[in-house]
Amino acid sequence: MKLSLWAWLLRALPGYLALEVGPFLIIGLGLKKTVGELLGPYLAFAAPAVILMPLVWWLRVWEKQGISPKRLARAWGVSVALWGVSVVVATIYSGVKFGFMDPMDAVGGLIVSVLLSVPILYFMAYYMAIATVSSRAAANGGGGRPK
Repeated sequence: MKLSLWAWLLRALPGYLALEVGPFLIIGLGLKKTVGELLGPYLAFAAPAVILMPLVWWLRVWEKQGISPKRLARAWGVSVALWGVSVVVATIYSGVKFGFMDPMDAVGGLIVSVLLSVPILYFMAYYMAIATVSSRAAANGGGGRPK
């Protein structure tokens, strides 16, 4: 049975959010933070999953439709780079919110992190996707479309 995007999200997202609660409870106890103080960083770290989960669903659909391997690999590269940027933003936001970083230093750290992580994540995902899609196509008889 193939689930729609929304059904898939409604099944996967609550599990992810539940797993995310544990580390935030530990942080809250260790730093003596209230639930209200933890809410912003918790939601900031929920955003990357909310971004990546629909993208992964669409990428799987496109792969089954037989989109060209290079185009699919580019889409994976952009998706993973976007996810990486959202993780960097969530980390820096949380660092500022918890008082671990000076806001002025955080801006410089954000710029450097994004400039370094975007090309690294894009090309890493691109080449991994090319290898994976190519091996699946070869395993399916070289027709290019997965069975």
